[in-house]
Amino acid sequence: MMHENPTNNGEIDAAQALEAAFDWWREAGVDHDYSADPHSWLASPEAEEAVAAPKPVARVEEPKPTPLERAFQQAPETGRIGGDAAAWPDDLGKFREWWMSEASLSLAGTEARLPPRGVAGTKLMVLVAEPYADDGDALLSGGAGRFAAAILKAMSVEQHEAYLASALPAPAALADWEELAANGLGAVTAHHIALAAPERVLVFGRGMAPLFGIAPAAAREPATITAGERQVPLLLAPDLAELSRTPERRMNFWNRWLEWTA
Repeated sequence: MMHENPTNNGEIDAAQALEAAFDWWREAGVDHDYSADPHSWLASPEAEEAVAAPKPVARVEEPKPTPLERAFQQAPETGRIGGDAAAWPDDLGKFREWWMSEASLSLAGTEARLPPRGVAGTKLMVLVAEPYADDGDALLSGGAGRFAAAILKAMSVEQHEAYLASALPAPAALADWEELAANGLGAVTAHHIALAAPERVLVFGRGMAPLFGIAPAAAREPATITAGERQVPLLLAPDLAELSRTPERRMNFWNRWLEWTA
């Protein structure tokens, strides 16, 4: 015969229920009180200790040298392009070797340089600013060179009668000819002309006037350059690229050439 326990009728005491709930959560690994509301566990700094972070200071960077400035850093021996003039080659063959290796002439490696073409004592020396982008293994071997060859043919100057050279051995962006002339490139150019010993010098690029001590206002007039012990007639013409643009430019150049050689 079963007897009903009047103290255990299926209802759990409230204290026992709460304790049982705590036991369940402990078994589940939860042993702290949790809340869905955000709460800062870090103490707020006292007013007198709260210091605003200083504003970042903008870095002042030293200006970087331009490609031209890097390309024509002064030679350590003399501070001039070409170095010591007393050590310059005294014949054209040695000058070509020096032209390809002298560090102060250009920052570009020797693979970017092109030597002059021709022999000494020609009828005409053709001088351009620098090798053209489409020149291959030889100076003036690209499109500008073919245009120059056509000009020489019209002038009745044979290929072997022309000496082809550049003022710089390798391309240089935005050359400052006044600065280059003042730093010694004008003297190097005069020495080059003296070794080549042409009858005349035709310069394609009036911007190079400072190399010959010619003022920009006088760049359109025939001039002479002292090359060694000789005075060599010199004519400044537009750059080949500019000359090729319009018939008017070519006509003006041709008339000036005829007057110069008359």
